[in-house]
Amino acid sequence: MAPMISMNASSSSQCRSVARIPRRGFTLVELLVVIAIIGTLVSLLLPAVQSLRESGRRTQCTNNVKQMGLALANYESNKRRFPPGNDNFTEDDGQSLPRYHAWSSFILPFLEQANLAASIDYKKEWNAPGGNDAASDMVLGVYVCPSGITSFPGKQDYGGVMGSAVPLTGKSVSPDWDHSGTLYGTDDMIEASAKKVHRFRQPAETHAITDGLSTTLLVAEGVDRSHAERGDADGNTDSVIGGSRWACGTNCFPHNSRVINDPTVDGFRSRHPRGVNTVFADGHVKFLTDSVDSDVLVSICTKSGGELIRNGL
Repeated sequence: MAPMISMNASSSSQCRSVARIPRRGFTLVELLVVIAIIGTLVSLLLPAVQSLRESGRRTQCTNNVKQMGLALANYESNKRRFPPGNDNFTEDDGQSLPRYHAWSSFILPFLEQANLAASIDYKKEWNAPGGNDAASDMVLGVYVCPSGITSFPGKQDYGGVMGSAVPLTGKSVSPDWDHSGTLYGTDDMIEASAKKVHRFRQPAETHAITDGLSTTLLVAEGVDRSHAERGDADGNTDSVIGGSRWACGTNCFPHNSRVINDPTVDGFRSRHPRGVNTVFADGHVKFLTDSVDSDVLVSICTKSGGELIRNGL
């Protein structure tokens, strides 16, 4: 008769074998070490990610400026003159009111915005009710720097350069500083017969840029400028002045500081590290660094100042 095998002994042996399988997990110290390593890696990678994102934003901003330069060149080729920085002429008879349309409004057809341009009545104020007000509220991607941090209707982060209010070292500022650039206002006020008289100033033609197209600025970054003026809550329909809005003629400014990114002025500034994007009258785009010589900065903002740029850009 075959021997009987004890099931109880076999089961007991298997149970003891299972019980001996080691079970291991993270200790608290090991968990804290892993968390610390992950935190260190994140802290090392985050600046690189932010730098990469800013590089992409700056590239988009550069492309915006390049498009504006091409549009201005096409406008000049078509009209044989550059657009007025600010169409603000007032007739002496008082019948024609200032219109304050900006250079950035006149070049719309050359930025593939012909339909928007067609909706604007250029014989009325830039934000006149009944059409111009709605058009001026539109936000156009080409006029907005992706590194900017504010937003509002009609935002414009790039200003036309109307001249320089800063003199060269050792010299006095030109009495015509607000028309010494290329994108200036068309209204010229003179003293005649003991009274102030308005007269029309023609927009700039290329032959007037005697300093050279490649050394004369047209447009510079002026990101996140103030957009409400004269007590106007929204910078739009309560006033003909609308600050840094693409449709309004106040969207041209003079060079008014010896340095770029001066926090005390609403002028040449950006959110990019160490400089601003600009475009010159010949269409080339240049990133001007914060360290650019102050006299060079003055010189490139005027169209016929006769300055010699010795230090380069």
